[in-house]
Amino acid sequence: MPIAENDWIKIDYTGRLKENSKVFDTTLEDVARSEKIHDDKRGYSPLLCRVGDEKFLIPGLAKKLIGIELNTPQTFDIPTAEAYGQRDSSKIEMVPTKRLRKANLDPRVGARIQFQGRSGNIIWVGGGRSRIDFNHPLAGKDLIFDVTIVEHLENDEDILKEVISRRLPGVDLSQVQTDVSDDKETISITLPNYLIFMEGLPIAKYSLATALRDFLEFKVVNFIDRFDYNKDETKKDPKKEETEENQDKQSTKEEES
Repeated sequence: MPIAENDWIKIDYTGRLKENSKVFDTTLEDVARSEKIHDDKRGYSPLLCRVGDEKFLIPGLAKKLIGIELNTPQTFDIPTAEAYGQRDSSKIEMVPTKRLRKANLDPRVGARIQFQGRSGNIIWVGGGRSRIDFNHPLAGKDLIFDVTIVEHLENDEDILKEVISRRLPGVDLSQVQTDVSDDKETISITLPNYLIFMEGLPIAKYSLATALRDFLEFKVVNFIDRFDYNKDETKKDPKKEETEENQDKQSTKEEES
């Protein structure tokens, strides 16, 4: 059955520059390795997105997925206007290099940095100043995408599990409790206690809350920390305990002798 607009799906893709077929991104680890763009810091798995929604995909690709069949490889040409747009000279700015150093940034040509809430590439350094290009790296480029829809998620519960597992990699979903309000505007999440020791947990929670807002349109996300120390212990026989205690005492006396 063809995929319809607003359906939730997972896709595998490989993006290439039209001018030279160079791969710039992929969800397939074997392709990333063969193209020498593999990044150990990222995971390689199908991308979760909503068909036709430009919040998750560039405009041209978001629209082209409508009507595609599951598990049917497709190749799409995406022109610049429907990808990342034309380069904008107003997004190239000159800043004092000392401001970059003060922000603990490396003022080096070619470095990609986060500065004042924006991503940019340093394209020139000299005379105490640095020029930063805040255009998207693919601005002004025509693109080609090889795409396969690998899964169709048909209910909110599956989408919820997918979002949680992506923002908290390795979490045991059977130990995650969720409670959604009747109006579906508020969700309360109880995470397993072992995640307390997870490095960067506050940031992971923020990322998860943001994703739940973007993906499932929750207005309030509550995280609940609950420590349950109740143990399912079998009842002990007092007489048996007394006998065992006496035996321990007798053993101690014999050892001391």
